[in-house]
Amino acid sequence: MNNVIDFIAKKKEREDRKRAQDLERYVATQCNFQQPENIDALVEDKLIEVKDHTLFLGFLSILKDEQIEPLDIFQDVFSLEPSRFEMSYNMRWWSVVQLAFTFLTILKENEPHTYADFLGLSK
Repeated sequence: MNNVIDFIAKKKEREDRKRAQDLERYVATQCNFQQPENIDALVEDKLIEVKDHTLFLGFLSILKDEQIEPLDIFQDVFSLEPSRFEMSYNMRWWSVVQLAFTFLTILKENEPHTYADFLGLSK
C-alpha cells in the first residue's frame, strides 16, 4: 500500500506551486513604489508568510556584516527587477521579498506612520 499514488496530494502540491509562482509574478510586476497600495494589500491580507523573527534578525545581522542598510535593500527589492536585484546584492530576490514583508508587517504594527512613509502612502 505504500506505493499507492496519492492523486489528491499531488494535485494540491501542483496547485500550491502554481499559486506561489503566481504570487511571485504578481509581486515582481505589480508591487512597487508607483503602486504602494498593492504592497499594502499583501501586508494587510498576510498573503506572504511572515518569517520567523529569529530568521529576520539573522538576516539583519548579515546585512550589518555586509554593510548594507536594511532600508536600502527593502526599497530595492520593490524597485529593481528581480534579476538586477540578484546581481546587485548576490541574494535571491524572492527570499528578500519574504523578509521585506516581515519587515513591513512589523513596521505596520509598531510604527504605522513610518510604514506609511516607507511606502509613500502618507500625503
